[in-house]
Amino acid sequence: MRWKQVLTGMLLGAVLLAAWWAASRRPGVSPVRVPSVSVEVADAGVRDVVPPVEAREVADAGLWLRATLEGAQPFTGEARVGAAFISDEDLRWWEQGRERGAHAGPSRLEDLANVRGWVTAPVTASARGGVLGPVEVPSAPRYQLVAFEPDGTFWWGDLVPASPPGSGLLDAGVLRATRPTGVRVRLAGARDVAGAFSVRIERDVEPVDAERASALLGVLRLVAPELMGALQDGLPVPLGKEGDTVLAPLPPDRAVRLWLRAPSGREGGPVDVPLREGTVGTVTLDVARLFPEGVRRTVALRGRVLLGDTSRSAGPAVLRTEDGREVEVAADGRFTVPDVPTWRASRFTLWREEGASERPVAPSQGDFTFTPTAETAGTAEVVWRLPVYRWLVLRMDGFTQAQLQARARSPYPVYLLQRRDARGAWSDVPAQEFIPEGDGVAVSLLEPGTYRVMIASSPYALRSSTVAHVGAEAADVEVRLAAEEAPAPSCEVLVTQQGRPVAGALVTADGGGRSMPPVRGETLTDGRWSLGPVRSERLQVQVQAEGHADWEGEGTEACRRSGVLEVKL
Repeated sequence: MRWKQVLTGMLLGAVLLAAWWAASRRPGVSPVRVPSVSVEVADAGVRDVVPPVEAREVADAGLWLRATLEGAQPFTGEARVGAAFISDEDLRWWEQGRERGAHAGPSRLEDLANVRGWVTAPVTASARGGVLGPVEVPSAPRYQLVAFEPDGTFWWGDLVPASPPGSGLLDAGVLRATRPTGVRVRLAGARDVAGAFSVRIERDVEPVDAERASALLGVLRLVAPELMGALQDGLPVPLGKEGDTVLAPLPPDRAVRLWLRAPSGREGGPVDVPLREGTVGTVTLDVARLFPEGVRRTVALRGRVLLGDTSRSAGPAVLRTEDGREVEVAADGRFTVPDVPTWRASRFTLWREEGASERPVAPSQGDFTFTPTAETAGTAEVVWRLPVYRWLVLRMDGFTQAQLQARARSPYPVYLLQRRDARGAWSDVPAQEFIPEGDGVAVSLLEPGTYRVMIASSPYALRSSTVAHVGAEAADVEVRLAAEEAPAPSCEVLVTQQGRPVAGALVTADGGGRSMPPVRGETLTDGRWSLGPVRSERLQVQVQAEGHADWEGEGTEACRRSGVLEVKL
């Protein structure tokens, strides 16, 4: 029996020895070695040049980014990383400027790079801050890093590699904490007032520090998006009645200007609060001092909107207030707007729609103002009247219409309304409606006067209708456009380079009228592009061709003399 046990032990030992030998012969799995990458870090409170990072071992090859967040306690916030790229348009603009010797814009091409999207980056907390990343990033000419904590403390870095890397480890070095700049707002005397108070913030910027403070706005939009949105758009920030409200982080400006807004919408102030970079100061807003006349003085505005001098209703419609509230105007034109301030004038905009008809009766939009008096209280009554249209109708026979369409270039033909003043001078006036009607166009008018219609087949070819006086009565008045007896001479642009025609050059032509859009076209293989008839006293022409400097000049005289404007690039 004992010899069997000995034999079994020897066999087991032989098996283990063979397994060990086979394992020692198997080639080992070496971890991937990621090369280090030298980078430059722009002004972000970190070293200017980060030394090469020691090669590290990671399971997956690629391009990774990391940074060290230096702080006074373990990091407890969030972090974002953005890869910044240069658009083709910005690159072309920068290169063309350098070729011309222009010094406008940044000195470094990388400064034109913009972040297209931010990604959340992991942060491992340490006793004094934490380590951001490694986080995988695409190859880019520039990277931006932002980390922030709930109290507004933030870290940020702007990292520019010596050349766009393909793989490896980018190390942004040590990013130091930036303590928030801001204001702690405390309300006094607000407990007995129903409703919520808010505060509107305005920046008070020192000119010499404007660029530096504004450079932080993009970072602060990530750290405190709601606060920065309110600051940028002038929106009020809600305040608590019991505790303090901290407005931080703010740009490190000279000061901020605060306007306290009562629940009624009335504003008191301003209160200028000096800022000290890296600290959050305290300011007390006293309701009684900022609103010595009280905060509750509003009225209910009741009214009706009618059409012109009639008793016909302008409803149904919608009345929009200055603060974006919308109030329904009933079919009989009646409306009620609550909580209208009594300490200032209030503006309202009426929006209405009419059913499908050939001509609208009145404008789709109207503006009205309510101006309270010292006696205004409780409920105020108003009657607003929306003006009704009169119509100036331009008539053209079939031949004239066909002639106009044949000579017009897109987006033409264009119609303009002109009015003659007491001195006999004509000027353009706005018209909300130009409605095609069979053999003409109906143009809306809002007041009596002497009018004509200008018809343009291009910005440099205008013709006038006959003149008509429109009285106070709401009736159609007709004017006519007759066929041309002597058509204006046509003109064309000829673009050459050293005597050879330039095909595909972009020609832009303008008659100098502020209300007339320019026309554009490309030269054909013979270098020519037809302008069509030219009637205007001014003809501004611009020519752009790839590989050539732009050309710009006046063409009226050349068109009158020979009918050809020669452009030599």
